[in-house]
Amino acid sequence: MNIENFKEKYWKDPVWSKVISFVIIGIGTFIFTTIYIWIKSLYDEVPFKEISKKVIEYLKSTTEVNTFLFWIILIVFGIFLVSFIYSLFKKSQKPLEELENREDEEELPKTGISSSAIFSGKLAGAFTGQRGFKWYESKEAIMRLEKFFEPPLKYEPIGEGATSTPIWWFRAGSSMYIDKFKKLSRTKLLIGIREFKIKRIGVFVSDSYYKSFIYVETSGEKQTGVYKLTKEDIKRHIDTFGYSFEEYALFKNKIKLTREEYDDASKVINGKVVDTFGAELRVRFLSDYNFVITANQSPLNSSKFDKESHESMNKILKGEMKADDFIESLKKYEKKDIYR
Repeated sequence: MNIENFKEKYWKDPVWSKVISFVIIGIGTFIFTTIYIWIKSLYDEVPFKEISKKVIEYLKSTTEVNTFLFWIILIVFGIFLVSFIYSLFKKSQKPLEELENREDEEELPKTGISSSAIFSGKLAGAFTGQRGFKWYESKEAIMRLEKFFEPPLKYEPIGEGATSTPIWWFRAGSSMYIDKFKKLSRTKLLIGIREFKIKRIGVFVSDSYYKSFIYVETSGEKQTGVYKLTKEDIKRHIDTFGYSFEEYALFKNKIKLTREEYDDASKVINGKVVDTFGAELRVRFLSDYNFVITANQSPLNSSKFDKESHESMNKILKGEMKADDFIESLKKYEKKDIYR
């Protein structure tokens, strides 16, 4: 039998590893006892066979020793037996858990209503009682967004007006649906793959529900260290895009990978090349950033917004334009403006 295959199949298995350990302990005890008898026979100059007989007779005739050994063996055997049964139970439960998880992932709630209606309903739940526009600072903003992004974020659409991913973010020609949300700290959120250190949010709850939106402002963060960008690099990003960012990945929640290492699914760790399948891709913003969250069928999902918002959003980041003026312009978008 191939030793490597044996190790992979049996030694690393949680059930068989305990059986093998029990066998090794038994064999080790036998070998240790045999060596002890052999050394004693040499030291006392008594034949090995004769000493072996005396040891066996002693164990048979001494009730206290016999009882003590009996209970030791029984306890050890009991521990291994319980551990063995528990391991078998856990192993049998694992396929069921995997099946349940798979079913949970595949089973999406059905909806026949528009993305604007879903967005409006989530706004009402998170920003209860609000009408019109209002600013929320960092701490309360995160609390409200936690409520807003409560599952579900993905649906099984039924009918023409429904969509599978009703909530999207938009910024000057860039956009993406939002199907994942997580609070990273008291000041940070993860929306999709993007990390945001929330500065403040502006929420518009319109009388025409389809026009509602959330405007978000975030603060720049320190680099992760995987790229070591210079101040000149960051300035060049800002001049080109209006903001600076870096892409990286997290492996086992602590090891940082470059985007290139993430794509190649491997990294040199402690002098060894390690497979990093399952690493989590992230985007971190190194300068202030802003974007809008709204429904997929919002008037902001339009070529008009793509053209007009780019310069305005960048001017806000540079301090050359007030966010309130930009927000007033967004209130004027109508259904006819929706992307075609």
